[in-house]
Amino acid sequence: MKLSLSNENGSRIVNDSMLPELLAHIDALQKEIDSLRPLDPDTLGRIEQRFRIDWNYHSNHIEGNSYDYGETKAFLLHGLTAGGKPLRDSLEIKGHNEAILGLEDLIHSNTPLTEHTIREIHKQILGGEPYTIHTETTDGHQTTKTVIPGRYKQEPNHVRTATGEVFYFAEPIEVPAKMQELIEWYRREEDKKELHPVVLAVAFHYRFVRIHPFDDGNGRVARILMNLVLMKHGFPVVIIRTEDKENYYRALRQADGGDSDPFASYIAKQVITSQELWLRGARGEPLEDIDKEITILKARANRKLS
Repeated sequence: MKLSLSNENGSRIVNDSMLPELLAHIDALQKEIDSLRPLDPDTLGRIEQRFRIDWNYHSNHIEGNSYDYGETKAFLLHGLTAGGKPLRDSLEIKGHNEAILGLEDLIHSNTPLTEHTIREIHKQILGGEPYTIHTETTDGHQTTKTVIPGRYKQEPNHVRTATGEVFYFAEPIEVPAKMQELIEWYRREEDKKELHPVVLAVAFHYRFVRIHPFDDGNGRVARILMNLVLMKHGFPVVIIRTEDKENYYRALRQADGGDSDPFASYIAKQVITSQELWLRGARGEPLEDIDKEITILKARANRKLS
């Protein structure tokens, strides 16, 4: 299985010996999932709710949102905001959740993916209103930047790595053309139907991140778009868990360095995890980790006592 992750000529290729085996396992699990469809509305609703809460919590928390899992769940299910937490954090969760719900409308209406759709998703997940972030220039100076949700970046957002080297994303002037190229590439691959949907989703995620078209929120948008591709093909969504974020980032950095295998395999394994969770729910098995909830409550109680 070969996967081109680069927009450049002479693009890097995934040729991972593990990937065909992972994709075969994914296809077998998906066949089992499809055999159980349609589920009754209550069962399907319970599964979708679990995925939606997990997705909202983990994707936002990875990017620094201060809401913990319980607070995210209480906010989404009951509208309860967490005391002492920034208003922006609740707006981000609200917007991210609305963006997730909007994906179903895109799929059911068979709406083509466009740059406008991507900008609207970005605007949604970042709350719609401009805000200021603290950032660092490539020469190490601290500065601030105004983020306008839905607008492509106006200034470079290259980053200085742990080794002191600068990692370069697309320049602002390049973004419109590169985003148009990305959409055109995606439509061609969808029409050809040669790439496995998981491979297509992985490649879209990586190509989007390499452009880094926005001043903030690129990771969340990349994961939403990756899952949109998966959903369009009937797959459960992938959840990148906050406790596993270093493995996720490490795999992305390895792709940046020319070794795309780990990132493709990493996402494929997350697809399998989601499929197995979906199947547990479809069989009526518990989806809530009660022991985990009790551990969280104990930790909170201990913090209050100390």
